[in-house]
Amino acid sequence: MGGKIRVHARSIPFAFCHKIRKNGINFLPLSHNLPMEHKTETLHALTKVNDNEEKRVSITEREALEYREYKRQRKRAEILAAISKCEGVLTDGEDEKKVREEAMRLRQAAVCMSPKRLELLGEVFAQSSVAVDCLIGGNGDTLAKVKACEARLAVKMKARELTLVLSHYCVISSRYEELRKEIKRVARAGGKAALKVRVDKAYSSTVLTRLARLCADVGAAYFCVPYFDGCERLRLDLKGGCKLQVYGVNSLEILKKLHAAGVERVVTTKAESMHTEWMKEVEKINFPELMTPTKAVEVKKTEAENVTARALRLLPQEPPKMLTDGSTSASVK
Repeated sequence: MGGKIRVHARSIPFAFCHKIRKNGINFLPLSHNLPMEHKTETLHALTKVNDNEEKRVSITEREALEYREYKRQRKRAEILAAISKCEGVLTDGEDEKKVREEAMRLRQAAVCMSPKRLELLGEVFAQSSVAVDCLIGGNGDTLAKVKACEARLAVKMKARELTLVLSHYCVISSRYEELRKEIKRVARAGGKAALKVRVDKAYSSTVLTRLARLCADVGAAYFCVPYFDGCERLRLDLKGGCKLQVYGVNSLEILKKLHAAGVERVVTTKAESMHTEWMKEVEKINFPELMTPTKAVEVKKTEAENVTARALRLLPQEPPKMLTDGSTSASVK
């Protein structure tokens, strides 16, 4: 427990530095007595540890354990932030109480459901912090005035978000002006509810780009697409506050990929299992910037020997002294 552990000075967050400053930071010394041309070489020899040439500090093993736990807590907070951007789905035959409790425990953004389920559970979900997202338009091939009527009824039943499904026929027929009018009409009917425009099929990149820009122009809050490889690039086509939502995500690797790409909302039915799996990975993380005490001591000893040898080579050599009998000091030794 008394050994020293080295850490990258740049990798220690400011929130943790007070623990190290309290006990003092032991930076490796730099000899100022050496000529200028040799200072760089000396500093290089002092700081080259594990092929990493950054300044290091020495902390105790106890502080290293606290630092590891601090980093794990930060990682857990990042995971919870990523899961909180997910949206659950209440499908037919699924226990609504289980879905609601899971959404509240994971602090999910919303739960998507049909208008019929909203009629039965709107008041129950309204008492929680989880928003209700109502699916408008069925498969999309309904009249615009029917979709507007569904939007008004959904808002009365405590829905805070509305997902409008676009007509597949209008999309493949390139009736973009008709789609624009439909989105505006539903947005007026929904009032303050956040409007999300959804397509149920992965069209060509040209069509998706056109639809994304259309949604951004009419003021939609989200543009929703099914997951496909490269779907995160649609964020570049969204402007004016319109965000990207990806649904059909059932893998932790895909969730990590979308989260790293900056996707604002992910719809999944497996948030609980992905959260559990992700948390287990945190406990197995090793932090390479924290060296073991034995290795740190060995490296420090080797570096000190190398620097000492180099410093001795730089010292001027004194000539051997003559003794009274005519012999030199070197011959006496």
